[in-house]
Amino acid sequence: MAALDGFTRASDQDFFRIEAHRLVTAPSIAITGQDARQFYEHLVEDEKGDAAKMEKRSRRKGQLRRGAVVPSVNGERGEGERGDEERRGELQGLRLLRFAHEGDTCALKDLLTKGADINFQDSYLWTSLMCASYAGHREAVRLLLQRGAAWVGVVDLQGRDARDLAMKGNAPSVQSGSFAPCPRWCESCRTSYTGPTSSHLSSTLHLFNLHRPPPTPSYCLPASSTSYQMMLRCGWAPGSGLGPEGSGAHQPVPTVLKRDTEGLGYGHGKKARVTHFKAMDVQAVLGEKGRRRKEEERRVGRGVRREEERKREQKDKNWERDFRSSFYL
Repeated sequence: MAALDGFTRASDQDFFRIEAHRLVTAPSIAITGQDARQFYEHLVEDEKGDAAKMEKRSRRKGQLRRGAVVPSVNGERGEGERGDEERRGELQGLRLLRFAHEGDTCALKDLLTKGADINFQDSYLWTSLMCASYAGHREAVRLLLQRGAAWVGVVDLQGRDARDLAMKGNAPSVQSGSFAPCPRWCESCRTSYTGPTSSHLSSTLHLFNLHRPPPTPSYCLPASSTSYQMMLRCGWAPGSGLGPEGSGAHQPVPTVLKRDTEGLGYGHGKKARVTHFKAMDVQAVLGEKGRRRKEEERRVGRGVRREEERKREQKDKNWERDFRSSFYL
């Protein structure tokens, strides 16, 4: 009861104030039927517009996907065509090997006309020429060689070429007749030769029959020099010896470069040379004393390096000895 004594009842004025506040703050939610109809119609129209936009967007993405797929299909088609061409070429090569082994020259001509690779190799690195040589078909071997079949340096997995296979297949006629070196004709020598062309071109017989003029002597004078032009104006013929009559030496006179004050003929004779040093060579103007000094310095430096190497080796030996002896303490 003591707690209820402090309770104060609301007055009439306060009650009206609260009701007025409720009336003011309560929201107005009165909506007519026409407003609701317009609201729903606008909502449906908005949904239809969004659906149309989504459909256009999906249609555009589908077109882009189809456009991106087409190149890949074309690429796969190109790879498939290349694969078909490779398989077709491999099939032609295998047929060429079979016809060469059987000696069917007509079928070989037909395949080569169609563009078959005459140097096709199977998994064992055999060529059509190897098959024909091993089987002993001389006509097929001759046909393949005439069409440009390679056999020099072309070997199988065991290192055998067409000639070796002809020997193994007991076909000496193929070996002697087809792989024999063909004679070649040399116009300069007016004779035929067998063997590598490079060997014949470097032979003494061929070089002699070329009748090449002797090389022009080297006078150590360029053709543009004044002295060379003076000799030409005086009637001197290039290629002849020096001097007004052209009977002199064809090469400059070799000399001996003297760099000491000793008498002539004293000591070892030096080799006479036309040129003793190259241009801008510092050693050419170095005197005999300077050269001896450099040689002495080089010799002393070599001795110092040898002594330092000997000390280093001795130091390493001493360290190794001390290291080993430390285990026995």
